[in-house]
Amino acid sequence: MDAAAILSQCSLFSSLDARGLAELAALCSEVQVAGGDSLFAAGAPADCLYIVVTGRLRAFRPDGSVAGDILRLEPIGEISVMADEPRSGEVYALRDSLLLRIGREALLDFIVRYPATALEITRVLIHRMRQNLRPAAMARLPSRPALAIVPATPGVPIAAFVERLERAFRRQGEIPERLDAVRIDGELGAGASELPVTDSLGNSRLIDWLAQHEASGRRLLYCADPARRAWSERCLRQADRVLIVADEHARPIDSRVPAMLRRLHLRTPIELVMLREGYAPAANLRDWTSNCALDSHHHVHPTVDADHDRLARLLSGRALGLVLGGGGARGFAHIGLIRALEELGRPIDLVGGTSMGAFFGGLLACGADSRELRRVASETFVQQNFLNDFVIPRVSLIRGRRFGTRLRTIFGEQMIEDLPLPYFCVSTNLTRGTAVVHRQGPLSLWIGTSMAVPGVAPPVVWNGDLLVDGAIANSLPTDIMHAEGRGPIIASDVSTEGGLSAPGIEGPDPEALLRRNRIGPPLTLADILFRSATLASESGIKARAAQADLYLRMPVSGIGLFDWKRLDEIIDRGYRQAVKSLEAFLANNGD
Repeated sequence: MDAAAILSQCSLFSSLDARGLAELAALCSEVQVAGGDSLFAAGAPADCLYIVVTGRLRAFRPDGSVAGDILRLEPIGEISVMADEPRSGEVYALRDSLLLRIGREALLDFIVRYPATALEITRVLIHRMRQNLRPAAMARLPSRPALAIVPATPGVPIAAFVERLERAFRRQGEIPERLDAVRIDGELGAGASELPVTDSLGNSRLIDWLAQHEASGRRLLYCADPARRAWSERCLRQADRVLIVADEHARPIDSRVPAMLRRLHLRTPIELVMLREGYAPAANLRDWTSNCALDSHHHVHPTVDADHDRLARLLSGRALGLVLGGGGARGFAHIGLIRALEELGRPIDLVGGTSMGAFFGGLLACGADSRELRRVASETFVQQNFLNDFVIPRVSLIRGRRFGTRLRTIFGEQMIEDLPLPYFCVSTNLTRGTAVVHRQGPLSLWIGTSMAVPGVAPPVVWNGDLLVDGAIANSLPTDIMHAEGRGPIIASDVSTEGGLSAPGIEGPDPEALLRRNRIGPPLTLADILFRSATLASESGIKARAAQADLYLRMPVSGIGLFDWKRLDEIIDRGYRQAVKSLEAFLANNGD
């Protein structure tokens, strides 16, 4: 390895001349850390500084929260080294990593001779210390994360899948590079791919070769072959993300992959790609989820380019996420936004929502377009109001049975985990005062729960707890979408500024709202209940809006919670608002 060339690319030492780099390189030694292994623990002596040559590591604060990820050419342990204090937290390798190690005393002597290095280290120290003051960090991937692609069983059409995925990456401007056992053996000699990690000489040569290819900046696709155990394990440990590719007939019981994953104790994300020719329920999906501790999954038609394009965007952080807020009839504005996106030709890759946003998001995830959304909305809320099965208000104004039946008619027996698009909706656990994110289970049930305004509809009882409208805890769940780390987010907020009011009445007048001839728009019990319930959630809108790449506050002032008959007016308001902002946004966040 050319340590001087590596150091010259590191921001800490990029100002050094050739002589300084050569001197510093002489102080370095190589350290290999297997994926999942700890580099150092909290309280360990700060006896050296590390530079990442290849791989990825994760640092934890003393309280166990994530401080951040350390990527190629970034330093590790500089704060403790300079402060001469024990390590403040743990650092472990997310994947097989190669590091340069510089002993503390040798580094300090070098800084005396090259004081400009101290300035760069100080800048990094300040950045890291500021980072440690922030809330727990998200996982941070390289600009082009390396992928391990693993066929679940021998019968999976893996070659065709890899070819289509490569073409999808090329269409979005990337140059993928396929690394498989055949190529490794051709480049480094027969049997090179099967060298065990314990073979220090051969392993070091292979790691150096892989490091050179990582430095190219291309998207690396490590193609595993479960029949070649050593190579497959190396693929899994070398990658930033693991894709298990299965078809509808592949079962965990017939696969070597679950046992291999358990043996390696990987800490990198593991995702399942389910190749399906239709969107009937994938019977084996839940078996794969329970056997492989999946972080997520994707449904891909084997021969549909649009599905592979969406997968490539999700894997590269270019996917477009849509977050739809709650607000009763005001949520019709979401249809206008979706219509504008369709006209601009930008597909939505994943969607989440609360309350009415959960309803329209669920339809989108099922494959509906804006015209279908308008038709369903009109039938459900305008032509026939399924929210009118009123009861004596013991726990709610309506029974909710008619609306539940309507949701089952619309969504059938569809399960969230079987949807073509990744989807989530949010409800509020009234018992515990927390938000609940639904990513699996009956779609109609959880959408209905997300829309159950307290006092208007009865709570849903689940495991002894009461679940109600998601807008109480999180009326615009951009934070949940942001944590996915899949790409830019558009958030559609249909809450109203200023809330409820009674203009023209000075008061105090306890009976003002009870008079039939009062001035101003009528207020209903449902309006008051919804506004009261969502006050706490709406106070956090500003922070959640900041987590969206495009935040649209829809012009829905003057629209009541149950103003169903203003459907087309509200859609048009949302459309016009979206058109104003979308074109420039999509130009900067295109494929």
